[in-house]
Amino acid sequence: MRHESGAAYAAGASAELREMPGVALVTAGPGFLAATLGVATIKSMELPLLFLSGASATSDAGAGGFQDLDQTSVALVTCKATMRVTSVKDIRKTLIEAWRLAQSSIPGPVHVSLPLDVLLAETPDVLSIQRQPPPADSAIRDESILHGMALKLMEAKRPFIIARQSASRGAAGRSLHALAQQLGTTAFISESPRGLSDLKYREIVSRLRDSDCLLAIAPADFAVGFLAEPVIAPSCEVLHIDAPGDPQPRQPAELLTQVAPDLALSYLANATASHVPLLPVRRQLEAVPQSTEISSLLSKDGLHPLEVARVVRGLLQPDDVVILDGGEFCQWIRLGLHGVPNRMVWNSKLGGIGGSIPMAVGIASASYRGRTIIFVGDGSFGYHSSEFETAARNALPIVAIVGNDRRWGAEWHLQVSRYGSDRTYGTELSGARYDLVASGFGALGFHITDSVALEEALRVSLDRSQPACLNVQILSLQSPAVAP
Repeated sequence: MRHESGAAYAAGASAELREMPGVALVTAGPGFLAATLGVATIKSMELPLLFLSGASATSDAGAGGFQDLDQTSVALVTCKATMRVTSVKDIRKTLIEAWRLAQSSIPGPVHVSLPLDVLLAETPDVLSIQRQPPPADSAIRDESILHGMALKLMEAKRPFIIARQSASRGAAGRSLHALAQQLGTTAFISESPRGLSDLKYREIVSRLRDSDCLLAIAPADFAVGFLAEPVIAPSCEVLHIDAPGDPQPRQPAELLTQVAPDLALSYLANATASHVPLLPVRRQLEAVPQSTEISSLLSKDGLHPLEVARVVRGLLQPDDVVILDGGEFCQWIRLGLHGVPNRMVWNSKLGGIGGSIPMAVGIASASYRGRTIIFVGDGSFGYHSSEFETAARNALPIVAIVGNDRRWGAEWHLQVSRYGSDRTYGTELSGARYDLVASGFGALGFHITDSVALEEALRVSLDRSQPACLNVQILSLQSPAVAP
């Protein structure tokens, strides 16, 4: 990779598809610090990551040695755990323990510092580290509370489920799907950096307010409205399963416990296996543009983001992965791709931008069978555009669609709404040719100003075994989540 943060994004994204930890290896000091934004994003996505970094020699730690840094204190904020190897004989067992921790309970990054003198030392231990299965932890504390939750869910007329991201993957995800089906409801995954104001959740939130029983397998944070009024009705019973370190709920739950999501969901799915829903199943819906006609999406000043989404939608195949970066452009795309069955990777609840390109590198390098399509704004593109060289060097067929409106869209529209269009400052960008930037790194590049050119460029790009960048001139529009 061309940047340490990009390495963390890529490793985490590969974990999303492979259901095993990604591994990011960086140098000490500056390299470690540069990686931390990507590592923190992967933590917020609850993905398992083995974060390995160099470190100054053990004799220099805290003594002002070259690239000496208190990496432990930083890692405690951005990782689940941090370890420091002090002897070459400890490397193997430390990595095995880190691998286990990264997957246990709520998955996340585990950091291991590898000091210079330890890395240069020798050991007769030449055993390789074989792939370790996820930890088998079958112990459930507070089983009586889970039993009580199962009873309340079956008694409810309109149960609802909110789940954290890790609860939607692997064995936990399969149990979550079964539980929702048995209860006659759907589970919504709290993953958007805009929380419940995201258009994806508009219909869901209205249904949540009508629910008489809410099962929350998630932290009581902003993404679930802190599990407080007015998000839920005063009469709604809240059953809450969170994890150590999660924020304290603002309102007490009827039943509260801390159990690993896979264990809790397996128990609840089994306990409700014979349940028949009291009301007909209602399918989860997403907000859809109601009155927008195609004619209103066309302009000589650029394409409407919904027109971009329409063209892409027509070319998507079931196995394709869609990666959404942050910003207004991607909010419109999310709306325009409502209901597609494709796997979507968000920029995480943390709300950072710029990670989509290295995430795509990670997914493509994991030999995933589908194609990888990125949506990224022109501001976000600048963060990790150099990873196009990584993709080209490794012949990874990622396709990036850059929505170019010549500004930091979210900030520009925020300034206009607060101060007026004559008082925007520092939020304009040039009409840079990002397609030429990518071409310089060895990718295909296309400059797009109309729908026909967009469709032609996509057809060419999606059939090639090299990366491509489509620089699409778009209208600058405020997010549909906040626009009047």
